[in-house]
Amino acid sequence: MKLGLVLGGGGLIGMGYHAGSLKALDEFGIDPASADVIVGTSAGSVMGAYLATGWTPGDFVDYAHGRHPDVTKEAGNNGVPSVFVPLYDNARQRVARSIGSAFAVASSRGYLKRVTGGRMPGSFLRQTFPAGLFSTTETRLRLQEDLSMGWPKRELYLCAADLYTGERVAFGHPDAPEAPFPDAVLASTAIPGVFPPVKIGDRQYVDGGIVSATSLDLAVEAGCEAIICIAPLGYRNEGGVAEPKLWGPMLMRALFARSLKREVNDARGKDIPVLVIRPWASDLAELGTNSMRDFDRGAIVDLAIESAARVLEAHDDHPALQAFLDQASETRSRRSSLQ
Repeated sequence: MKLGLVLGGGGLIGMGYHAGSLKALDEFGIDPASADVIVGTSAGSVMGAYLATGWTPGDFVDYAHGRHPDVTKEAGNNGVPSVFVPLYDNARQRVARSIGSAFAVASSRGYLKRVTGGRMPGSFLRQTFPAGLFSTTETRLRLQEDLSMGWPKRELYLCAADLYTGERVAFGHPDAPEAPFPDAVLASTAIPGVFPPVKIGDRQYVDGGIVSATSLDLAVEAGCEAIICIAPLGYRNEGGVAEPKLWGPMLMRALFARSLKREVNDARGKDIPVLVIRPWASDLAELGTNSMRDFDRGAIVDLAIESAARVLEAHDDHPALQAFLDQASETRSRRSSLQ
């Protein structure tokens, strides 16, 4: 069977949730990197890129707890680097960038496509009102250091959106423009209005989460016959009435949850089993509403390991899990026969 792993958006908090969920899968007996197709969006693109280039679930957990050698490459509170280095030096520059950023948000959502036809504004406007309030220079340098410029030899799709049309582009897909591997990851995480768009070829790209938080449909189109999806921006109801402190995080996730439900239902309508690993409602008190805040990364990862393990235990007979486990068993058998 052709197996798919879909890693959704969720900011820095989402990366922590991904790390814990991948570790829970590993402890369940599934190697997430064994998926034939990996689809990453925003935070999921970062995790998917590193997973495809050799990082293991254990590496992600060690990194979160400060035990990984690469931790020395970054600095910041609780080991989380500052991602909010201003691109402006004074009030005038901030106003100009705020105007450009507002345009980027509207344009990336496709609102201006009917007016502009997806055309790029003139250089004068782009220089006078640049988009993005915070620098991604350090992130770009880190990605270029850690990731090769060439793509891994596998089906790895990293989702971004064209800034001027709002259309999704899955870098790594045969139909997508060619892109340096680190640039594709950076583009997929360039939150419109917050970070500057990333130029690839003659177009500008921003975070693919503006179109879909998971882009699970890409795994379906790629022919995957079983899919595991990790969705940090979703949540699972646990019955009863949620505590008031959970209402904010639940409301923030409502739109993402509806979009995810549609994509999962579409896949299941094609008889493709999909298991979604997402936070339980009780987890939201810790995950909160601000996915880009400073936080205790180790604590979030540990929470996610326990949260994802609960999902796996509750669905241990799920066909998608069984498909991954069967593949792992076949791989072990082949290796054993070769020894």
